[in-house]
Amino acid sequence: MKDSEESIEEIIRRILALRPELTREAVERLIDEERARAAGLLTREAAAHLVASALGVEGAGEPIEAKMRIGGLTSGLNDVSVTGRVIHIYPSRSFRRSDGREGKVLRILLGDSTGVVSTVFWDERAEQLERSGVKPGKIIRVLHGYTRERFGEVELNVGRRGRVYLEPLDAVEGEYPPLESFFKQPGEIKRVGLTNLTGVIVDRTPPSVFIRDDGSEGKVARLTLAGGGGRITLVLWDDWVDRLGEVEEGTRIRVVRGRVRRRIDGSLEVHLGGDSDVQILERGVEVDRWMKLRDLKPGMRGVDIVARVVEIGEVREFQRSDGSRGRVASLLLEDETGRVRMSLWDDEVELLGEIEEGDILAIYDGYIRGGPGPLSLSLGSRGRVEINPEGVEPPPLPREVWSIGELQEGMENVTVEGVVVDEPEMREVETARGAARVASFHIEDDTGRARVSLWRRLAEEAEALKPGMLIRIENCHVRPPFRDEVELSSGMFTRIIRLDEGADADMA
Repeated sequence: MKDSEESIEEIIRRILALRPELTREAVERLIDEERARAAGLLTREAAAHLVASALGVEGAGEPIEAKMRIGGLTSGLNDVSVTGRVIHIYPSRSFRRSDGREGKVLRILLGDSTGVVSTVFWDERAEQLERSGVKPGKIIRVLHGYTRERFGEVELNVGRRGRVYLEPLDAVEGEYPPLESFFKQPGEIKRVGLTNLTGVIVDRTPPSVFIRDDGSEGKVARLTLAGGGGRITLVLWDDWVDRLGEVEEGTRIRVVRGRVRRRIDGSLEVHLGGDSDVQILERGVEVDRWMKLRDLKPGMRGVDIVARVVEIGEVREFQRSDGSRGRVASLLLEDETGRVRMSLWDDEVELLGEIEEGDILAIYDGYIRGGPGPLSLSLGSRGRVEINPEGVEPPPLPREVWSIGELQEGMENVTVEGVVVDEPEMREVETARGAARVASFHIEDDTGRARVSLWRRLAEEAEALKPGMLIRIENCHVRPPFRDEVELSSGMFTRIIRLDEGADADMA
């Protein structure tokens, strides 16, 4: 007993020597708290050793440092010590070794500002971590681990020689990214590879059964996740279909180690793999399934919107590269946040016989094309349209006219009014569609001045404009500044209206 007390006293003296900012009372309180966390399973001496290690003090009075960053780990390292935030904890698993002994393994994801590593705890270290009650978001320190390669990735292992300490007191909370930063939202996913994400289920497709090349049966289903101003499809395979196929819309889930893949059409979707995991965070989340037009971005899929038909374009026939003929027509849609062009292809063109200007359209499972430049909404094989649907609230009317001083690069299909400043300058330019005429001139209002470029048929109509005329330009696009001036350019639905007293002609 005396030796144990002397050992504890030596540990306390060593801590106070290396951590002079602490008092003896504070150290003894930490030892008592460590014992209490272990529910009395630790001796006071063992608790003192844990406190010393947590404070970065161990052995012959030398401070323990875990300077290695997770992003610098490579395969084949021994005696690795790192500190990081727990991102995810997988369920532990028991197994039997070839010699008949039983083993246990527990895997977590550990991250710092430089990266994330899969960290595997074996046997008594797995038991220790489970007993500790550690949760995602906590900072832990791993000492004396080793690394190896698994499935092409570096994996950190903690065996009998290794140690793990919860919330080391010398770890500064602010130096480790918060837990949420390790998870993206659907609208933030931009490239292929591994990802962690959080989103709300807003739509799902029924499971389907298929036969693999080897004759076995497989299952697949899809969930649409929303968040971060975007949506993405989560693809479920086999066992995941059974586990998540019945999860209700409005459920917020967290996906760990999903695989982002690119579809043939260039869009992204997330697949669950063997080491993926999914947590249900919250049920009954109120999410407006309808996206706003201002939130649309290139490559988005699973887009649901409610919008008003502003204009209906003409049907245009074209020839594809394989020689087949096709048809396309465009609608101009609006909600209270903006306007977007919708393209109808081939058989979809028949919808024009049922749609009138002013109708409300509910569009399900569309996708976004374009960028840079004007965006276009299309239906694709999974999309559908309801015309003036019951039970769907029409969008509020958008703002009718923008002042020049409020315009920002990237705004599309906006309407402005201003006084013509100078005579239109006519020129001809070569484009991908051949030679085209363009007219350039300036307009101004009481908030600013803008340069306007009108193309093709509108260029010819612009020849009638004279300085001093008051005009309205509807459905134009705001381009990158030209010589530090606001730049407006015409699009498919642009038209010019004279507002002079006594002039009510629509120039388009």
